[in-house]
Amino acid sequence: MANIKISFKGKDYSISDSSAFEAGAAVEDVVTFAEMASWGAKPKFFTLARAIGALLRFAGAKVSDREVKAELDRSLANMDAEGNGAEFLMGAIGQLQAILFDGAPDDDGETPPPGKKTASSKARIKSR
Repeated sequence: MANIKISFKGKDYSISDSSAFEAGAAVEDVVTFAEMASWGAKPKFFTLARAIGALLRFAGAKVSDREVKAELDRSLANMDAEGNGAEFLMGAIGQLQAILFDGAPDDDGETPPPGKKTASSKARIKSR
C-alpha cells in the first residue's frame, strides 16, 4: 500500500499507510463523510480548511487552519468555468472523502483484491 502524499505550499508531506487509520480519525473529529456528502455544491470552506489542517498537522506540517483557508481561497479564485486551476481545492476534497469513505486503508497486511483502490493508493493533495 502507498503512503498518503500531501503537498502544501511547495513542501511535501507523507502519512504512512500504517498511520492512515489515525489520520482518518483526526479528520473525522472535524467532519464526517456524511457531512461532506451533504454539502453538495455548497462546501463549508472553513470546516474543509480545519479538516485539511488536521491532516496536514498529522503529517507533520506546521500550518494553521487560517493558512489552509487562504490556500483554498486562492485555489477557488483561480478556478475557471470548467474547474481548472482549483487543483488544491479539488484534490483536498477528494483526499478527505477517500480517507473517510474507505475508512482508511486496510491495515491487516492483506493485499487488496485486484482493481480495489484504497484511500492511500488514491490520495494526493497538492497546493502551489
